Amino acid sequence: MIRLFYINEQGRLTWEKGAGLLQPTDCQRIVWVDLQESSAVEKATVERHFGIELFTAQEAAEIESSSRFFEGHDYLEGNNSFILYSDRSLGTEQVSFIVQRGVLFTLRNADLKAFALTVKRLKTLRAAKEVDGLYMLLTLIEFQIDLDADFIEHLSRLTTDISRKLTKERSFKEQVLIDITELQENTILARESIVDKQRLVSSLLKSHNVEESDKERLRVIIKDIGSILQHTQFNFERLEYLQNTFLGLVNIEQNKVIKIFTVVTVIFMPPTLIASIYGMNFRHMPELGWRGGYPFALGLMVAASLLFLWFFRRKRWL
Repeated sequence: MIRLFYINEQGRLTWEKGAGLLQPTDCQRIVWVDLQESSAVEKATVERHFGIELFTAQEAAEIESSSRFFEGHDYLEGNNSFILYSDRSLGTEQVSFIVQRGVLFTLRNADLKAFALTVKRLKTLRAAKEVDGLYMLLTLIEFQIDLDADFIEHLSRLTTDISRKLTKERSFKEQVLIDITELQENTILARESIVDKQRLVSSLLKSHNVEESDKERLRVIIKDIGSILQHTQFNFERLEYLQNTFLGLVNIEQNKVIKIFTVVTVIFMPPTLIASIYGMNFRHMPELGWRGGYPFALGLMVAASLLFLWFFRRKRWL
């Protein structure tokens, strides 16, 4: 699917969805061409019409610096990862972009919220004459940074819920540890995506194709990214602390169980010893002919158990 955003003859920003023609009759200036899950025919049509070369899926997945951002005399191009969050699953979507001759070209395979918010912003935009491809790109980055911040805050709330379960509800179920691990994985993926944007914004700040007015906007963005990364690091450290707390509490519970078994074993050791002695089949044992031998042995067993029980209580081991 192709979405075409352009300035019409009245100087207003308008757009067409699934545009069959890449040059509408009332088009004065094109500012954004968005390709979402586009076919090979659509990509070839855009490349031929605008004289550009779009990224392939393999190129978009590259992690080298030259693949993440590159600039020429009058164009910018690169790839960036956008967080794609649905329910409790987290993923990242690679977005390829090219800014050439004031037109932004974006290539993606998923429906991202940042793009929907950007389109919503454009509907309320009045000064359409100032809009160009770089303006669109910075708007996309700003919205995605806001969404990343919201997502990190969401992870913080989930972390607080787990902390409450540990400290108040004393829940040591296996699912708690699984939830902590899942939050750690999501935090790592989110941080990787945010760091990728930090690299992109830093490269744009150093670009000779970006005007000084846009660089002021980029400086604000990079400050926001720094704040989000600090919050992300704090959240990750908090999750590590909760994980260690969970394992420590589970270890304490296990030690209590082992302690009980140990005490029971030690208490019954003297009676077992006494019973073993009088269970020997020797011919000459003084107590074999004694009428009170049996109750004496039972009493000795009970006394030995109570003595050890009193000793453990005195030592506060019980």
